[in-house]
Amino acid sequence: MLLLTVLAVLAIAAAVQATYGHPIVPFNANPVQITFPRAGRVVIWNDVVTANPTYFARYYFIRGGCRVGVNCTYIDIVNRQTALTQITVSAGETIEVKACDCYNGNCGAGGCQYPHVGWKTPHHNYFCPNYFETNVYNPAKGGKDFTTLWNAFAASGDTLVAGPQCWGDWDEDNSNGGYDHDFEDFLLIFAYRDTFTGYHDNYSGDVSAGSCYARGWVRQNEVTNKDLYVRVLSDGNQVAAGWANAYRSDLTSICTGGTCSYAFNLWNLISHDGTHTIRVQAQNPYSGGWFDLTGTPKSLRCLAPPNVDLRVDGGSGPLTKTVPASYSLSWTASGIGTSCTASGAWSGAKALTGNQAISGVGSGTYTYTLTCINGQGTAADSVTVNVLSPPTVDLKIDNQNGPITRVSPASYTLSWSSQNATACSASSTDSSWSGSVPVSGTKAFSGIGAGTHTYTITCTNTSGSAADSVTAVVVAPLSGSISALYAKLLLFAPAVGQPAQTLTGTASGGDPPYQVSIHVRAPSGVESNFSKSGSSWTLDPASSGDASLGVTEQGLWTAWATLRDSAGRTYTTSSVIWEVAWYPVHGRP
Repeated sequence: MLLLTVLAVLAIAAAVQATYGHPIVPFNANPVQITFPRAGRVVIWNDVVTANPTYFARYYFIRGGCRVGVNCTYIDIVNRQTALTQITVSAGETIEVKACDCYNGNCGAGGCQYPHVGWKTPHHNYFCPNYFETNVYNPAKGGKDFTTLWNAFAASGDTLVAGPQCWGDWDEDNSNGGYDHDFEDFLLIFAYRDTFTGYHDNYSGDVSAGSCYARGWVRQNEVTNKDLYVRVLSDGNQVAAGWANAYRSDLTSICTGGTCSYAFNLWNLISHDGTHTIRVQAQNPYSGGWFDLTGTPKSLRCLAPPNVDLRVDGGSGPLTKTVPASYSLSWTASGIGTSCTASGAWSGAKALTGNQAISGVGSGTYTYTLTCINGQGTAADSVTVNVLSPPTVDLKIDNQNGPITRVSPASYTLSWSSQNATACSASSTDSSWSGSVPVSGTKAFSGIGAGTHTYTITCTNTSGSAADSVTAVVVAPLSGSISALYAKLLLFAPAVGQPAQTLTGTASGGDPPYQVSIHVRAPSGVESNFSKSGSSWTLDPASSGDASLGVTEQGLWTAWATLRDSAGRTYTTSSVIWEVAWYPVHGRP
């Protein structure tokens, strides 16, 4: 690309003149102006090609109106001097190259100060074409092979931009078919040398995370505003690359705007705690080659803060166990210069790797912490173990363990509490209580019908389960009946062969067995009491011990029963009555 740039910059207008013995070619005005885009050096080499060495041409540079690099010695030309005096040009400088002809060493006063000394034709004012062409010999151009000179110049380490071959004819009479002298060839070489200055000036050796960088700067000495591409190699492998175009305040006198620095964070690009060879190279933007910067390579070890991993039974926890608990702690830690200390449910200095078995642990919550430290920082890890006893639960009904007995429609309240339980569920024989319930609470019931109702609560944790039950016996209300066998009786009936009274009754509901107290009241108000038991009973003259039961007074007799169940409940039946009279009044019963 640079050659094309030079060619574009150096292109000049050409005039066309006739020549003889060669193809007709355009000729450039003499002297020719050449503007050099890069700082470098220029040299002219010329070789006489003529059967008559009396005729020759010479070339020289003109800078600011003054000639430089003069060679006007006839014998030098004849002997084919290989290199004339070189000149150094700065970037953008325009230099004139002038050609003139000499005869018998006569170059004119001042050495070719006029464009055509010794000749009268204006054709001497034209210069050879294609002055930036190639160093390869091209006979079609009528030129000489300058390869040897080109290679010698390139060996100096300079970069050759162009090396044209030029040949020229001096047409002395400006007429076709007139004199045509082939006697001059010349080679113009423009060369420059790209030079670079750069440093890999970051830390080396052991560094912390904040210094795990490849830093420095690089510039092209001839073009200080040009960005250069750099790359970072770690142990020979590229890990980062980019433009050295960052600003650094200390570089404002080094490169344009101070924007020629680079900084690559290597923390995530290379392994930690290992030593690496870090090499920083910049790329020649013209050749594409890479060159090492001053100070590279460096040995770098990026030290990491400690890393620690603590586990219980191979996991990160939390872990739940049952008393007496057994489990194992294991851990690994890393980092240069790292030391570790245990705290919490354990203590003491610990190695970077290890394990510890723990057994016979009672109920409770145990947190184990391992803290590791080195020169780069601190790290800690913890695991937690919950050691549980088997759960317990206590269920009560109306604050009793039960069973309880209630009369329907019954009302009562369940209450419960648990220890070490993580969940509880309820069930009942009548399906009135079921599903998940809190680990402690109450439950009220009402309107419960007769029957036996059992309520159960089951509580669990990871170590097991426990259950408790209560029972409510709901009975029908206590009731009973009493009846008299006879509604009318004769006074002292047994004395005349007639029956006395017989009473019968029943008991139900409540809690059997039943106790029955039978009350018999005479018309005079005298009350007699008799005791019976069971759910049915009979009171007659035989069982009462009174042969004249209920007939010893005339008038209205009354009887009723008072029932008592085993729970102490009582019930009084309604009364029965019967009438006792003299036989002539009532007749036979």
